[in-house]
Amino acid sequence: ATAKEEALAEINKLAKVMEAEANIETLVVAKGFAECVAVISEDSANVVVKSEGLQASQIAQINEIVYEQAGISPVNVKIIQR
Repeated sequence: ATAKEEALAEINKLAKVMEAEANIETLVVAKGFAECVAVISEDSANVVVKSEGLQASQIAQINEIVYEQAGISPVNVKIIQR
């Protein structure tokens, strides 16, 4: 029974992470980026966006979206341009 509860808790955690990643990707694309991939691991996030050069305001928007959706502070967010 304990193993089952732990497995269910882990599945629940993974589902929440996947939902946060999908929400981040959708909201970043809605801000005008052509593509976005978000990967959350523990207390950090990597966000890959298609861009020819990020403006400070765009970086702030992405950081805000990640914080709102996943509770990850900007210091733990890596934004990668491609």
